[in-house]
Formats: sequence, structure tokens, C-alpha cells
Amino acid sequence: MAGAQLRVHLLGGFAVSVDGRTLPATAWRQRRPAELLALLVLSPGRSMPRDQVIEALWPGLGPAAGAANLRKAAFHLRQLLGVPEVCVLEGRRVGLLPDGEVRADVDDFEARAREALASGDPARCREAAGYYGGPLLPEDPYAAWAEEHRARLQRLYLELLEAGEMWGRLVAEDPTREVAHQELMRQHLVRGDRAAAIRQFGRAREVLREELGVSPGAELTGLYEEALEAEGRAAATPAMRARALLMWGGVHYERAELAEAERAAREAKALATDAGLATELTGASELLGLTAYARGAWKEVFAEEFLTTLSEAPELVPFLYDANMCMVEFALGEADGLRAVSEYGAGLLAEGERRDAVAARALGRLLRGEAGVLAAEPPDPVREDLELALRLHDDVGAVTGRTVSVERLAQLDSVAGDAGAARRGHAVALEAALASAVPQHLVPWVLGGMVEHAADLDRAVGLLDEADAACADLEVCAPCAMGLRVAGARVSAAHGDLDRAGALLALAEPVAQMWDGGPWHAALAEARAHAVAQEGARDREVGAQLAAAAEQFEAAQRPREAARCRAGAVL
Repeated sequence: MAGAQLRVHLLGGFAVSVDGRTLPATAWRQRRPAELLALLVLSPGRSMPRDQVIEALWPGLGPAAGAANLRKAAFHLRQLLGVPEVCVLEGRRVGLLPDGEVRADVDDFEARAREALASGDPARCREAAGYYGGPLLPEDPYAAWAEEHRARLQRLYLELLEAGEMWGRLVAEDPTREVAHQELMRQHLVRGDRAAAIRQFGRAREVLREELGVSPGAELTGLYEEALEAEGRAAATPAMRARALLMWGGVHYERAELAEAERAAREAKALATDAGLATELTGASELLGLTAYARGAWKEVFAEEFLTTLSEAPELVPFLYDANMCMVEFALGEADGLRAVSEYGAGLLAEGERRDAVAARALGRLLRGEAGVLAAEPPDPVREDLELALRLHDDVGAVTGRTVSVERLAQLDSVAGDAGAARRGHAVALEAALASAVPQHLVPWVLGGMVEHAADLDRAVGLLDEADAACADLEVCAPCAMGLRVAGARVSAAHGDLDRAGALLALAEPVAQMWDGGPWHAALAEARAHAVAQEGARDREVGAQLAAAAEQFEAAQRPREAARCRAGAVL
């Protein structure tokens, strides 16, 4: 059928028409004819060498099998389109409708886009952008052969959006484009909408940190400073000013500009304290804790903040622990963390007794009890500390302190062999964590304790599935998730699920570098030992790795974990 006209749509969806007749979507139930057609449409001159076609569509097949598959796909394509010459296999090449007309939306878009970009006219670029129907072949987003084409067309579209000054759409398509955030901030500032400019900066900062691991650049930061200093700042509410300061402080912290980050955090904390803003106080206290930890002064700064707030705004004290929970758990994971945290808790307890401050007594008991659980100290005094911490945290309404107390008591019950009490305690702690103001910290932390103290391997694996669901919508705190990840890697490896074990190790290993030695490094070594055992390593090699992990646990004052490694056990 010489002279046939073929029209192919690849952007935003696959559709084909022959001489004005569009084939129904149901005609393309077989993937290979459609892929063969799309591949040839995207090829220069609508032609490709046979071996390249086979490698693109059937990678890894031998020449004979690949050639057979190509002949089959070409036959079905001819049948579908009713055009015998649509796919020609001649010599060493494959051609598409050599004697007919082939038009594709991809060609139209590329031609218009390059002409518009060359003109430098924003209006023409906006018009050309309208010819981009969507991503290439969205029905088959993982086709390896199409990746380069898809990326090229996407880049061209983004260039049009930028040249056409379509900033809102550019941010929606590529949230990491700083220039788009900058221009949107400028538009907000021109309209006098300072709050919208600040919110735009917040979105930019968040996506740059999460997607690229960087802070906003100088120009974007300069616009944020302009927004903060804009006329009308004095009329902003304390909450708005505190949130703006915290965002600003966060930028400086990410740049390791600790003095400026601390200044912003202290100013935000003062605003939050004066206005009774619990959420903003939590954020300010967390930023103060992070900067202090980076300077090696967290314990001193936290004690000062805690005791000052006891005097000035005791109703806000519970929120300080919310903000500093991950720093406490971080401290427990240091090489000498158990002794240091226990002594720190004892000091807070003594100060609480001297001042008759319930919150200080509660936290002092909790810190001392936590260290006692992990160090396998005699259970009776440890239980007394934790039970008193639980009651005192209830008295002051401190949800985080109460949740941690309940979970540590459940772990103590597990160690004592009271499986029923442990199970009930874990359930109460998880329910409280899910309902708390800081689930990103508490939920993975509680689940880590549950996996670590599971009654058996099957129960531990089931808890990992629960953890995946519970954490799916949370931006979990990486240090607070360490227990979940290392215990999960260990039990996954022992269960034979090396893919899951590897994924969890990949998440945990970079975070472990935040500590200089300590129990997390030992836990990773233990998990790796169980993984190599499943991969068929010799018993002697596995035993040596577990023995090395045991020595690391002993150095970190974790005798239970050390004994488990020496026994070669999992739970």
C-alpha cells in the first residue's frame, strides 16, 4: 500500500492513525508491535540497523532468537495497520514506511521548540510549549530504550517553560529549578505579598534539601532576606515571625553557619515563649539542640534551656523534650553514651528535687532508666526509674516522655521474659507515637524497639511490614530510625530476604557515620554478618564477623547484644 499516510502520537499517550483512520487502543494489547513502531519513529531517517533494534527491544537475547522476535513483531505491526510495507526488513536494516508519509507529534514539538528558543521570544516559547502533550510513552515509563529520548524531550520542554517565563508550571514540572522559585518570589514581593514570598522560599528550601541535598543559593536567599525586611514585618504575628526565623536559621544550619543559626533559633524561641506557641517552641528548641550538638555542647545548652523554661513558662516544658528527643537518642548511641546520659539524667533529677520541678525529675528518671535498660543494669532500680518517669510525665502532660517511658518498660518486660506485658506495652507506645506531635521521631523509634525485642523471627518480619505501612507517609528522622533499620536489616538477612536487608543497610550506613564508633557500628557489623551467612560464607568467616561485632558492643557497654553475637543468634 504505497503512499500511505501514518500519523503517530507518542507524547502523553500512544495513538496511531492510518490514512485518517485512528486505531482503537485495544489494538495495541501486544507491546512489541507498538514499541517497534515507536522506536522507528524516533530513529533518524525512520530506519535502524537490525542488531540495534534487537538489542533495544530484546536485550540479552542471542542473534537467532532476537531476529525471530523482530520478524514476529514486524508481522503483527503490518497486520494491525493493514499496510504491508509499513515495516521493511531489508539486509541489515529495519525501515518504517519508506514509500509513504510518516508524521509524528514528537517531530512537530521538537521543530517548534527549537525555532522558538532560537528566536528568544517568550511568547513563541509559550506557544511552542503547548505542543508538548506530556511525557514520552507514559504507558511504558520503564522502557530502557526510550529513556534517552524521554529525557531529551523533557529537557527541551523545561527550556521552553524557562524561556517562556512560565514559572509556576516550571516549578510544578521541576521543583528543583531555583530560577523559577526566584521569579515567583519576585512576583509575590511586587504584589506586596510578603507571606507568599516566604512560603515560596520554604517550598524551595525543602525540595532542594530533599532532592539535591543543598541549601538555597545566594540570589534566592537574598530575596528571602528582602521578604523578611519588607515593610509590614512589624505587623506580622509572632507565629509568622517565629516560623520565618526558624526557616532562616535552618538555612544557616545547613551551611554550617552555626552562630547565625543559633541566633535565629534563640530569637524564635523568645517569641514562641512570650506568645505561648508550642509548635514554634519545639522547632526553636530542636534547632538550638542541633547547633549545640554540632558544637559539642548539647547537654549544657539543653539543661540551660530546660531549666530556664521551667522558671519562665513551665506549661511549655513538655514541648522541649519533643524537640530534643532525637538528640537524647543520638547521645545514647555514642561510644560512651550510656554512662554520659545516665550521669546527665542523675544531674537533672537532683536539680528537679532541689527546685521541686516535676518535669525535671521526670526527664532525669527517664534518661537514667533508658541508659539502664540498654546497659542491662539490675532490673529493679531501672524499672523504678521508668515507672516513676511514666507517672511524672503523665502529671505534666508530656506525651513524648510518656511514650518513651512506656516503650522502654516494654523492652524491660521483654528481657525479663514477660512476653504478654511486653506486647501490651509496645502496642500502647505505638498508638501514642502515631497520635503524637512528633511521629517522624517516635514512630520509627518505637517500631525499632518492637523489632529488636520481637518474640521470634516471623514476628519480627511481620513488624517490618507494619513499619513500612506506618512510616509510608512520614518524613522519618534518620537517627531515630536507626534502631528500626539495623534490626530490620538483621532479621531480614536471617529470614533470607537479602534485598530488603540490603536496602535497610543502605539507609542506615550513611547515618552511622554521624557517630564515631558506638553501638550502631556494631549493629551494622552484626547485620552484615547475617547477610554474608545467607550468601553462603563459611562458618569461620561469619563467626569472625560476629565476634568482631560482639567486641564493639562490649566497648559500647551493650552486654546483651554482645552475648547475642557470640551465640550467633538473631533475636
